[in-house]
This record gives sequence, C-alpha cells and structure tokens, in this order.
Amino acid sequence: MNKARVEAFTDAIIAIILTIMILEFKVPSSTKLSAIIPELPFVLSYAIGYLFIGTAWYNHHYMFSKTKVVTQRVFWANIFWMFTTSFLPVATAWIGEHINSRGPQIFYAIIYTLWSFAYWLLSYYLVKDNQSTGHPEAAKSIASMKIYRYIGSWKYFIGHFGVLILVLIFMPALQLALVLAQILLIGSRFNQDSDKLF
Repeated sequence: MNKARVEAFTDAIIAIILTIMILEFKVPSSTKLSAIIPELPFVLSYAIGYLFIGTAWYNHHYMFSKTKVVTQRVFWANIFWMFTTSFLPVATAWIGEHINSRGPQIFYAIIYTLWSFAYWLLSYYLVKDNQSTGHPEAAKSIASMKIYRYIGSWKYFIGHFGVLILVLIFMPALQLALVLAQILLIGSRFNQDSDKLF
C-alpha cells in the first residue's frame, strides 16, 4: 500500500478534527472580557485536547517516516485510530460544559482508553510488519518509542486504570490533569532522531 496516501489521508482527518474542536467554542454574547470566564473549562479541555492530538500526530509522523511497509492490517489499524480520535471533539466539548460531572468524564475516559488501544495496535502492527518484511531497524525505532513502551506495558494498564477509577469516583475533573501529565511525561518524550528524519 502507498505510504504517502495513508499519511496524506491521516493528515487531512487530523486537520478536520482539530477544526471541529475549535468550532465547539461558544463565542460570548457580551463584549466584556469577563464574559469569557464561564468558557474557561472548555478552553482548558480544548487546550489539552489540542496538545494531545498534536503530540499524537508528531509520534504518528515519526512512525510512518520510519516504516518501510504499510500492510492491510496497518491501514485498518490506522483507520481505527483515526475513528477513536474523531470522538475527541465531542468528548472535549462535553467536558468543557460539565467539567465536574461524572458522565462526561467517564465518556472521555472511554474514548481515551479506546484511543490508547488503537494507537498501541497501530504501533504494534508497524513493528511486527517491519520485522517480518526484513526491516529490523525500522521496527526497532518504532518499538523504542516511549509512548509505545508505556501504552503496551501491563504495569501501565493496571496503574492507569487504578488511578483513573479513583479519580472518576472522587474528583472527576482531575482526569484532565491526569491526561495532561501523561502527554507531558510520556507522549512528548520523542526519540532523539525525530527531528533529523529529513
């Protein structure tokens, strides 16, 4: 399968998702600066969602720059990843309107969990398919990514869900801080050669 076509399609979908996210922002009817205050929860969730997608895209770009093959299962894993990503505008907007409510936070947690699984699955297939087609260096580069090692760890799975359940029970709004911490501590720790690919 043509790698460039898959990358171009992915880039277009990500651009649309980011555009939809900002369109959910409600412009205040008042001209006073203080009118923006009720919208601050949405601004916060939007900023975290934007950072989340931007970081994920950078890692995605790295994986696809390194990979030598795009198999059918890589294509469908990428489609599944984009599908889960497409729910972020809805989850972000709902949290923005009801930041302390458990329902929107649980929905966001479900989307985040599905997204994490889809991202891991895409990375896993890229690693396996590069190994099986005689491109061990590409597989090694992708497998060494911090986000891939983190999401694929059973310790992460248990720890993440343990903390997430406690947060959703006792302080739902704290989930955004948890997601932000994961983005900053894990997702944004790129491989050293990520800025030297071209």
